[in-house]
Formats: sequence, structure tokens, C-alpha cells
Amino acid sequence: MTLESLPYTDPDSQKPGTELPATNLRLPPTPPESEYTRSESSDTLNTHERSSSNGSNELSIKFPFPLPPPTTPPTEVLQQDKNTPDYHVPRDPRLIRLTGIHPFNVEAPLSALYDEGFLTTADLFYVRNHGAVPVVEDSTIPDWEFSIEGLVQHPITMTLKDLIKDYEQITTPITLVCAGNRRKEQNQVRKSKGFSWGAAGLSTALWTGVPLYELIKKAKPKRGARYVCMEGADKLPNGYYGTSVKLNWVMDPNRGIMLAHKMNGEILRPDHGKPLRIVVPGQIGGRSVKWLKKITITEGPSENWYHIYDNRVLPTMISPEQSASEPKWWMDERYAIYDLSTNSATVYPAHDEKLSLVSGPKVYKVKGYAYGGGGRRVTRVEITLDKGRSWILANIHYHEDAYREYEDENPELCGGRLDMSWRETSFCWCFWDLEIPVSKLAASSDIMVRAMDASMNIQPRDMYWSVLGMMNNPWFRITITRDGDNLRFEHPTQPALIPGGWMERVKKAGGNLTNGFWGEKMGGEAETEVVVKEMKEIKMVKDGVDREISIDELRKHDEDSEPWFVVNGEVYDGTKFLEGHPGGATSIIGAAGQDATDEFMAIRKPSVIASFDCLLTELQTVRLLKQ
Repeated sequence: MTLESLPYTDPDSQKPGTELPATNLRLPPTPPESEYTRSESSDTLNTHERSSSNGSNELSIKFPFPLPPPTTPPTEVLQQDKNTPDYHVPRDPRLIRLTGIHPFNVEAPLSALYDEGFLTTADLFYVRNHGAVPVVEDSTIPDWEFSIEGLVQHPITMTLKDLIKDYEQITTPITLVCAGNRRKEQNQVRKSKGFSWGAAGLSTALWTGVPLYELIKKAKPKRGARYVCMEGADKLPNGYYGTSVKLNWVMDPNRGIMLAHKMNGEILRPDHGKPLRIVVPGQIGGRSVKWLKKITITEGPSENWYHIYDNRVLPTMISPEQSASEPKWWMDERYAIYDLSTNSATVYPAHDEKLSLVSGPKVYKVKGYAYGGGGRRVTRVEITLDKGRSWILANIHYHEDAYREYEDENPELCGGRLDMSWRETSFCWCFWDLEIPVSKLAASSDIMVRAMDASMNIQPRDMYWSVLGMMNNPWFRITITRDGDNLRFEHPTQPALIPGGWMERVKKAGGNLTNGFWGEKMGGEAETEVVVKEMKEIKMVKDGVDREISIDELRKHDEDSEPWFVVNGEVYDGTKFLEGHPGGATSIIGAAGQDATDEFMAIRKPSVIASFDCLLTELQTVRLLKQ
């Protein structure tokens, strides 16, 4: 059955949110156009108005909460995606790629993300994909099927059409955060097994769908059931992506775990789980499985490869080599990550921003974001200009509360009932700001911020380095440098391979980022010895090979039958590694006939280097001849 052949039902006669996803016949409700802006003087919420035409009637509705910013969904597939399995996915070119061409892992420029406001458009929403995005045709969306099985009395197999028709739809704002947010800082101290996220690995949207506990209640878990395992449709080298959360979390309405099929009033876009995904508020993004196909109720946690070998914080003394040779560390469920850590970052001053001491303002408003985990509210954000000897409380703006306080008996938003009035859990980021006299900034060498949540969880001063580089949340530090009549600001890092940041500068100058003083010498003290040893460099060339490859010859091997590629001026043949490569064959084929140095360096980690130790000896040259 296609969307066009489905019987028509008058939308006005339906329950909110029971309409089918986008079709030519009837479109899902879209959010009203928003005129929401933050006042620079107070950052208070403004009233939103919508005027829409319905026949001859003009409807004006006022909303005292943020609405999604204007969006222009991309329609063109970017050139770098055309020869990958994601050839069918249009994307916004502003997104910063963190893992080369494929798979698609991106974050927005930090300033652009913040400037969109409390809610993030799907255009700039961060993406974490482990492999290819499943192809889902619009005509198949209503019949998208998923199951609930395992330790249940009544196994369920249902379609998205059933989910929309048979259950009340709710809408709620939720911030999703990647566990790797701010990982680039860890990678500057010592390379982890993860790629380099900046501080924009988070985004917020209005999600519409059904609370997962409604379906689990209908399936009736059996005695001994303790976990909910979830699996998506994205086929990867080690099976389908899957993970699990505890059953009692799912059954707790305060946890807010839901099956979502809309994002800011639109059907989900391909990168965000089209047509159905799990959304787990307050926990790391890796638990919010996209392209949902199967839910299994079990006695123990998921045995999925990606649940075991991803999203864990191993003890800081475990080296990459040790983690690779001793699997026991990955099998310990104590090291699995669920709730987010309290975290914050400064957005303005932006990286490399300059502030004139002559013609600039006398007071500068420092601004940023903060978030907590597990529904715990951020209760304070503090700023220091003297490396923690004294602190100043910043102003906090809880835009999430505007939804909670909206007084309407049955408010409808984005095709679902706004389900916020009863909630006390906090699942969204908050914005903070503080006006600081420029004279005080000029007298300081840095600005640092830390946040605390309702359970008194506070960001630590120092970094907790771990193998996967996850959950990085030490004080966020921006340096201040006098540059003539200007103050120049530097963030810790820039995402991916983008150069810049005070950590990179300090490291290049020979500073020790683990000395407890952010790599700087304090009070004339001698540099302390580096505690963490640098990872041993693995040789990536084969002795005795001196064949020279021309550009023309390289370009003849740009297909999947015999892919050659270049890393640091050396040419390699990846044919033998198309099967079994950790990143999948696409990682090699996508670089065929090209210089893959940037892509390789972006994800350079011990496991990848180990596989390339063999791969990068098939064809090795001293230099690549120019045409």
C-alpha cells in the first residue's frame, strides 16, 4: 500500500498527531513560523506569533516559548557524498565533517549552533553515524515495521502507521549530546580511540512520538526482565547497531524515553533516523537508536558489539594497547555510560575573536551553554578570571521552563500534545551569560566556566583521560592575549583537523598539558615531567619498496575493484582489505584514487593504525610523482 492509496481522513476529525508522515495527501502539522529572538540585554523569552490562512479565517496564536528557527531543507546531495552509500542524503554544507567523507559524523560551527537559539534546525543538528544511512522511500514510511519481543507475554509487531493511529502522540523538547562532545581536548593531551569532536556535539529539538512505556506495558514483560535492548536498521561491519537501557528506566514516565517519528514538526530526516527512532533524554546520544527495527526485553544488558565496545569510560590508567589485548575491560558493565555528565562551554567570545580596547564596549557579555544528565537541573554556572581562586555566578536562562509553564488544558504542538506541565526533570541545555567589564578581561589571562547540577555534581578542574575519549567535562577555558590595542580570545581546540586553539599552541611550544596548570609554567616553577606517555608510533611503510606511482596511474585505480589511495605521499592498495576492515569497505572505496591523508589522520587511532600496519605496505612509494 502506498501513501497515495491510503483512505483519506479529515485531519480535523483526528486526534493530535495521528496523521501520517509527509504525503501529497495530507502533511504533518508544521511548527508556526517563529520570531523568537533572545534580547541582548536580558536574554528573556519573547512572545511568538503565527498568522496562517485557513480559508477566509486568519488565525493568530501566541506561544510564550521558543519555536524552531526557520529551516530550508537541503535538496542537493553534496559532491563528497555522491560516490558513497549516502548518495541519497541531501545535507547542509556548513556542517563540519569529523571523519572524512564517510561515515557521516558532523557538528555545526559552535557560534552558528548557539545563534540558532534554544532549538536547533535539522540542518545544523549534529550527526553521529557508524555507517551508511538506510534508504527509506517516502512511500514505505507508513508500513515501516518494528517489533517488541523477548521476555514478554505478548510479542508485538507493528507499523509506524499503527503507532500513529493507536497511540496518543506527545511533543517535548529534548537535548541530545554525543558522549564524545569536547573529545578534541582529550586528543590533544593524548590520542584516544575516538575522532575529534569540538564543543558542538549537541543539539536540541522538539520530538514528537509515543512514550516507550506505553508499548512495553502492552507487551507485558515477564518475571526476570530487566533490560530493553534496541536495534536499528543500519548494517555495519559488526552487525546492526544496537544498545540497551534498563527496563525500570523505560517504565518511569519521568525518564521520558520515547519512540519519535518527528523532529521540529517534520518527519525525521535520513541522518536522524527516518522514519522512526528512540530518544533517551538525559543520556548519551549513543542510546537513542536510529532507524529502529527491533526492541528485545532481556534479563541482561545488550550483547551487541557496539554496546560492548563503544560508549564506555575505561579507567584512566588503561592504555589503548591494553584495551585491545584485554577484552575484559570492555565486558565490565560498570564502565558503560548512560547519564550525561554535567558540562558547559563558552561560545562568546568566539575562537579568535578580537575585542578593541580603544573603540570597543566597556562591558562584554560572555555567553555559553550548560547541561546536566539524567534529568538533573543545572543549578549554577560559575565564571573565574583568576584560575579558580574566586568565582562569579552567571545568569542562567531555562528556556525549557517556558514549555512547562504554558497554561493550556490540551496544548498541541508539532502534531502532538505538549507533554511538559507535569515534568520536573530537565532534559534540555540552558544558556548562561555574564557581563564583565573589559578592564577585568584585560587584566586576566583566561576565562573559565564550570556548571553544577541539582545533585551537586560539578565539573572537575582536571581532565579524566580515557581510551575512548568520552565524557570530557573539565572546566572550559578560553585564553586572553593582549594584541596591541586588542584582546584576542582562543578556545581550547577547533573540531576535526581544523587548526587552532590554545591547547594546540601550548603543545607545539613543548608545554605539558598534564602539569595541572593547563600547560603553562606558574610562578617560575620548572616544567613537570609528563605523566602520560605518548603512544608509540607504528611504522607504516615497507622497507625496500621504492616504486614510483604517477598521478595518472593512481587515478586509474579509483573504483572498488582495485582501490589505491594516498596517505602522506605514499600510495597503497586496499583491495585485500575490503572485507573485514574496521570501518567497512566504503572507508577504502570512498578514498580510491584520492589523497586520503586528512581522512586517515582525522580517525587515526591504535585499532585503525594496527590494521593499516599491514594495509599500508601493499604499495608504498618514497614519493608520489606529480603530473
